[in-house]
Amino acid sequence: MKLLLLLLSAFSLLSATAQNTLISSGNIFEGEPYLAVNPQNEQHLVAAWMGFQFNQKIVIKSVVSLDGGNTWSAPVWQAHQQAGNSSADVSLGFDLNGNLYMAYIDYDNVNFTNGAVICRKSTDGGLSWGAAVLARSIASCPNKLCIDRPWIAVDPLTGSIVITSTNAKQPTLVQAPYHPYTAISSDGGASFSLQELDAAPFLAGSAIPQPMPSPAFANDGTFMAAYPSFETAQSILPRVVEVNKTAPASFYSYQTAFQGLGFGAGNDTLKSGPHLALDPTNSGRAAYFFMTAVFGDPDIAFIEKNGSTWSAPSRVNNDPQANGVIQDLIWADYDTDGDLAVCWRDRRNGSPGTYSSASQIFCRIQSNQSWGAEFTISPNVAHDSILLENGNDFLNVQFQNNQLYTVWGDVRSGSLKIYLNRYNQNDSTNFVQQIPTALPIYPNPSFGIFEVPVVCNGQAFEVCNQDGKVVLMGTLEQQLDLSSFPAGTYFLSVGRQQFKLLKN
Repeated sequence: MKLLLLLLSAFSLLSATAQNTLISSGNIFEGEPYLAVNPQNEQHLVAAWMGFQFNQKIVIKSVVSLDGGNTWSAPVWQAHQQAGNSSADVSLGFDLNGNLYMAYIDYDNVNFTNGAVICRKSTDGGLSWGAAVLARSIASCPNKLCIDRPWIAVDPLTGSIVITSTNAKQPTLVQAPYHPYTAISSDGGASFSLQELDAAPFLAGSAIPQPMPSPAFANDGTFMAAYPSFETAQSILPRVVEVNKTAPASFYSYQTAFQGLGFGAGNDTLKSGPHLALDPTNSGRAAYFFMTAVFGDPDIAFIEKNGSTWSAPSRVNNDPQANGVIQDLIWADYDTDGDLAVCWRDRRNGSPGTYSSASQIFCRIQSNQSWGAEFTISPNVAHDSILLENGNDFLNVQFQNNQLYTVWGDVRSGSLKIYLNRYNQNDSTNFVQQIPTALPIYPNPSFGIFEVPVVCNGQAFEVCNQDGKVVLMGTLEQQLDLSSFPAGTYFLSVGRQQFKLLKN
């Protein structure tokens, strides 16, 4: 029984929660980023993340780059469905016509009195977003809270949208059995049909509270997802189940991708959500990445499918085995030529055996079934206490035309901000940039005179103090004068833009 309980505890770490801590040591939270690359124009990037918005809790923000990440548009943010709600877990997907879709959670993150997976559509490449469509509500699944981790996948052949989700990590509110879920749209995100993704004899079961599915499409329209399953009436050992669908009208088919021990890790602080990658040009080739401690400490491992069979698990990071170093925070993607890239957070140049360690982002690329050398895309960054809290549970990787794009939350600036790295596979060059979470206002701090972005001139504004009281309002000019106000922190709101101002 003790072995079984340890196994279930480790296996449940394949998924993570949607609750997030907003502020650490007075610093602003900007985390859990996602990136989309326009398949028609690799210079067109859209990044989205969870960001702080004064008097709004956490909202979803997004920016657009049309020059490969060198410059970015002003951030826009999405209003909540109800006052007091918070948002989390944003994901993005382009269709082949250039439409962009966004999925995220909007919910009461205290009492769970309301909540939904929201889908929005952009027809201008992410510069603006359409109305919120409820893809799945908690009302659709009583006692299940089935809106956590809403990953989006868009069929490049038909434009159909699939948003998967799982049960939230709220043991007093969620009742077994647990399921992976799908919300499917065939009308461009205008409406969604709902179903549970698992089926007998491949039910997720009652032992894994969050059987998180990870979805993907190939270019021929094949849909694939993978989720954990453990039901002793079906199998005496836990399994990872592959679910596959080759056409919209066909039925799902199921097979066991892996069965046995070895998934998860005994430290529930680790960000251990797994990820499925599907080769866009070969629907018979896929890779499933996960954390495991079976090699002696928390490592990155994967199983790979070629044709109809999955390989045994193998270790991806190649530091000395069982050296006590912790790796977590995984994401992977296939390039259009079949190369496979994976990135993760690595502490080998920090303190072995501890989560609260300096860390770097490591990556590795597999070409022709052979892994190349590891490479780093970030400096060794000191640990910050915000990384101990719920949130910042994933980074994101997009691999297209030999350009590997990675976005992640990084604390090198003293607060959690979003960074982009573009790695050129052909010449091994790196480009790193912090993605702007707001337009620049300078000087900031200031003794009272702030220069505002030209694009804000002529717009209505409000300035609030730290208590939320409006202390100034009007129409913006090139300068904002707060010289007559006491020293402190103020918040300038211009449309859906917000700026934090520090007056000396």
